[in-house]
Amino acid sequence: MAETRPTHLSNSELPIPDQHFELYGRFWSVASLLIFSLAAVAVLIANLNELTWREWTVAALSIGQGLLYFFCITRGGWPVSRRNLALYFVGGICMWGMASWLDPFPWWLGFTYFGQMFGLLPLQAVIPGTAIVTFLLALITSDWNLRQIPLGAAIGFTFQWLAGIALYLFIYNIIRTSGERAKLITSLEAAQKELELARQRDTELATLQERERLARDLHDSLGHALVAISVQLEAIQRLYKVDPETASAQVDELKHLTRASMDDLRRSLAGLRAPGLGERRLSEALQALIVDMGQRAHLEITCHVAESADQLSPTQAETLWRVAQESLVNIERHAAARTVGLQLEISSNSARLSIQDDGLGLPHDAEKQPGHYGLRGMRERVEGLGGTLTLSSSGNGSRVDVELPIL
Repeated sequence: MAETRPTHLSNSELPIPDQHFELYGRFWSVASLLIFSLAAVAVLIANLNELTWREWTVAALSIGQGLLYFFCITRGGWPVSRRNLALYFVGGICMWGMASWLDPFPWWLGFTYFGQMFGLLPLQAVIPGTAIVTFLLALITSDWNLRQIPLGAAIGFTFQWLAGIALYLFIYNIIRTSGERAKLITSLEAAQKELELARQRDTELATLQERERLARDLHDSLGHALVAISVQLEAIQRLYKVDPETASAQVDELKHLTRASMDDLRRSLAGLRAPGLGERRLSEALQALIVDMGQRAHLEITCHVAESADQLSPTQAETLWRVAQESLVNIERHAAARTVGLQLEISSNSARLSIQDDGLGLPHDAEKQPGHYGLRGMRERVEGLGGTLTLSSSGNGSRVDVELPIL
């Protein structure tokens, strides 16, 4: 019988639950202690009619081997330290050899050490250790005379040792492979959880950035317009008493300002209602965005989206969608453009999005100017995925280029 807990793999690396591993180790500990105890009892019973100091010494040495196992292996804790392993096997084999020299009866205890080495020692110590035990078994069975070992017995012990080593190596590789697979599965599960958390954080961050942008837009457009309308209404109220014509002209201006504010509000609400990419495919979402923008802003928009665009990761697709949305909204509000071109190309290692218009172009240092939060948000999204965003402008319009790496 043998102790079979491998020291080269911790119990956390084995493909079995910890509680099962603990019960498994306790079983073999109890079995090993019983073997040594039964050996002591058996040698006394076998020589019950003529007990001498030899039999009592052999029994004591068998008990001593069991005690050594208890203190070095069972009570030593898991994993067993190298010092305890060396003490147990060197001391135990010496006591077994001495007992077998006094009386060959307990020679079979060598098979216990043979099996325990497979379970307790690392690979580099198993081969020489089991070879020594096998040699001692052959020597004991030949009455400690090396020349008296029969050829058949020598071949049998050698074959037994080779078969044991082959079986051990087979089981060792299975356990090691299972442990590596368990580690890999654990790592993959942890990576999957981290990716899911990162995706949730990106979604939450995108939502917060979108809310901040819309809040700033409403404040800069509608908020300022309401203040201006309030001031003009007070002025009109005073002017009607002294200069009705001027007051009437200001009412016309107020109507124009109100209509412009309503247009800004509609655009902001359209951006507020615009959902994220969600479960939609990127190509479909871009086509829908272009159709809606073209009809609303009376723009002539051409679009070319690569067929493989829908194979991008959700985070990359969401980023490209948001950049396209923000770019088209900026064109509608500020560019006074007539035509817009959108192109999305996919290569083996990158995705390239280009949006070009024939409008007024971007002002100098547009990203640094107050109110251009959308441009900053676009750059943060793109650079957060390791990509690049390039803004270019001339008298013939502006161009937005985005390149995202594909891993």
